[in-house]
Amino acid sequence: MKVEEFKKLAEKYTQKKVNSQERLAMDIFFSKMQEANKNILVPISSEKGEKLFYNIQKNLSVNRGKRTAIKKYLAIAAGFSALLMLAFFTGMFSNNYTTVIAEKGEKKEIKMDDGSVIFLNGNSSITYKNNFTEKRTVKLQGEAFFEVARDESHPFTVKSKDLKTRVLGTSFNVKSYKDQLAMVSVNTGKVEVTPLQNPENKVILTKNQQATFKENHKPKISKGDSEDFNAWIRKMIILKDTSLENTAKIIENWYDVDIQFANDSLKQLKITGKFNDEKLSNVLKSLALIKNLKIDSTNKKQIIIRANPTN
Repeated sequence: MKVEEFKKLAEKYTQKKVNSQERLAMDIFFSKMQEANKNILVPISSEKGEKLFYNIQKNLSVNRGKRTAIKKYLAIAAGFSALLMLAFFTGMFSNNYTTVIAEKGEKKEIKMDDGSVIFLNGNSSITYKNNFTEKRTVKLQGEAFFEVARDESHPFTVKSKDLKTRVLGTSFNVKSYKDQLAMVSVNTGKVEVTPLQNPENKVILTKNQQATFKENHKPKISKGDSEDFNAWIRKMIILKDTSLENTAKIIENWYDVDIQFANDSLKQLKITGKFNDEKLSNVLKSLALIKNLKIDSTNKKQIIIRANPTN
């Protein structure tokens, strides 16, 4: 990409005209930039790309408290992220890596070379080496359900922001959105899950066990029908005493909308229910009825949840 095209992409970000793919690329870029002492998400074949990456990283660190500098480098980073986004369309990085993105409101099924199948939920991405059968490692942002082909010589590993999940051959769900507690749920077989910050809290999970991970806490182990935790692959939303805040996040990723609360106290309301491939309008009407809420739409993408004034 030429310098002028690069500048235009940076300007596009500063004018808030980026699409959801570019936003997700930004999330990936900054998440991995913060782990610069470890590994970046994807290899950058271009020498200029690598130099730009580390310059952005260095200057963001030096100028962390200065808004003007941050804005400047955010704009540059946006342009670089757009370069990553263009690579996403082809699914290739330096002929070594593949990244697949499911936007909000979208779900994808990926068939791997080893026979495994990955179901990717909305607002999520996976990255893996093209010679996948040699080292079966996937980097996940968001949520995915894995049906892993058994290969005792090559363990299957899922790396997410907080966890490393390792199996030989099984099926399980990993939920690891950046603004939610990480959770692993097992459908079949045995799964080893290691918190990256506290590896001593490693757990082994079996069928119908779930583990929820909170920073600096021991994982919370529960038991329940794991089919409920990956119901999204069957176009179902199942809520069991779920906070309205987490319900809103599910709806945002499912229908590609933005939900705001008029009062933060509403976020703690608990919801139980099941929606089978319902239209957004039906889901919102049900929530309003169940909890006596008033739900307004400023436009097709913006939703506001309020307490019903008749209460």
